[in-house]
Amino acid sequence: MYFLNTSISLIVAATLVGNSHATTSRPRLVVSEADKSKEFQFLTNATEIEIEFFVNGTDFPSVPFDIGESYAGLLPNTPYGDSELFFWFFPSLNPVAKNEITIWLQGGPGCSSLDGLLQENGPFLWQSGTYQPVRNMYSWTNLTNIVYIDQPVGTGLSPGKPTVDNEVDISNQFNDFWRRFIDVFEMQGYKMYLAGESYAGMYIPYIAEGFIEQNDTEHFNLKGIQINDPTINEQNILANVPAVAALNHFSSVFSLNETFMKDINARDEKCGLTKFLNEALTYPPPKNFPVAPNPYADPDCLVWYDIVSAAQLVNPCFNMYHLTDFCPYLSDPMGFPSLAVGPGVYFNRSDVQKALHVPPTNYSLCNETVIFPNGDGSLPSALGPLPKVIEETNNVIIGHGWFDFLFFLNGTLATIQNMTWNGAQGFQHAPTEPLIVPFTTGQVENPNIWDGGSGILGTAHTERGLTFSSVYRAGHEIPQYVPGAAYRQLEFLLGRIKNLQDTGPFTTQP
Repeated sequence: MYFLNTSISLIVAATLVGNSHATTSRPRLVVSEADKSKEFQFLTNATEIEIEFFVNGTDFPSVPFDIGESYAGLLPNTPYGDSELFFWFFPSLNPVAKNEITIWLQGGPGCSSLDGLLQENGPFLWQSGTYQPVRNMYSWTNLTNIVYIDQPVGTGLSPGKPTVDNEVDISNQFNDFWRRFIDVFEMQGYKMYLAGESYAGMYIPYIAEGFIEQNDTEHFNLKGIQINDPTINEQNILANVPAVAALNHFSSVFSLNETFMKDINARDEKCGLTKFLNEALTYPPPKNFPVAPNPYADPDCLVWYDIVSAAQLVNPCFNMYHLTDFCPYLSDPMGFPSLAVGPGVYFNRSDVQKALHVPPTNYSLCNETVIFPNGDGSLPSALGPLPKVIEETNNVIIGHGWFDFLFFLNGTLATIQNMTWNGAQGFQHAPTEPLIVPFTTGQVENPNIWDGGSGILGTAHTERGLTFSSVYRAGHEIPQYVPGAAYRQLEFLLGRIKNLQDTGPFTTQP
């Protein structure tokens, strides 16, 4: 049913505090009497530590509007760690969100979650090629309290050298930080959701397992997770094996010459790459699940690298995160890609760092620090904690963008078909139902108003507590490219709608 199963056609869009000491010094904030008099949810009768984290939303650097109530700064991750983690917390005005919070984590490993805030789902956006920040009508704060966290140490605005060797270390340090966060903001008993993308497909299932094992619903009341375009298996399955079939499907985008296409397809056939996919992507999965080809046994089987290299020759600005991008590079306040010309890296500015209560930090989007100097010693999450998290929460969403050429949706589906949870292996039925996103007032009354897309924007299928949802026009970052679909997925994760075929309006209008 998907483009990597070349024997059948695609379902295209034609179907329509503990220890609270600080290990580094940080600027302190004096809150004005005017701010104290406002009805801030977490500043009422504020303690000294809450005031220390309060962000002045009415005068945030380069933002020409009030970004609302928020809190930012550093909290220790001790005793498992020996440093601090940076957070930026945005309370929601939605009364339904009163007793819940969503955690957003970026991947990498070593990429800052502030990328998700500034260019995906935060209350204000400053996306590539735009002049200045704008309000985000699809901000996730419309639905829930949300906190963006740079972790592990050595990522983004979290200073220090990483001290992790595997995902259990990640989970233990995060748990120590999170317990403090809950105590500081008096959120004991809140329902908690974890969401993120890419290498967060490793982070989040392991952190979620750590939450579950704490057996402490006051601080770790986990209710569900969402991981988009996630690292849940080996790169061979997620990237290399599906690459040629994806190239064939998007051949008009790549425009590679006939000689290359014949050669790469001959190599695919010789190595049995698409053959493996066609066998794996059956519903229910085959009793004797096929063994994936080993690309390291024959260099001809390492096809993904050669496809990307050829694509970069034809299109020097080829973007594996969103394959329909072309030259020129757009200016980007996050500093990605490094060749893009722009105003500088926004979160590396001293005035921005001061406003966020962090000491001077050499910020980069994806830190050059090696998070795992000896490699991540943990199993891929699909072979480790992910099935357990599904069984404990019965509320796990795996999202995937079709235009992602880093990880492929059919690599993720092949992984799911070889995974056992809640008493059965894989999906028993083809994941073909539509992902339906309601039309917005902006579209109906004024088609020129930017919005996040509406109608049938992908697929969404749920079995035994696991939902797989693909998004047609999205790349590696679903909220960045198709924010309406990402918003709808979050509504489902939070339990605001019964399924992703629900045709009712958004539960909270942007």
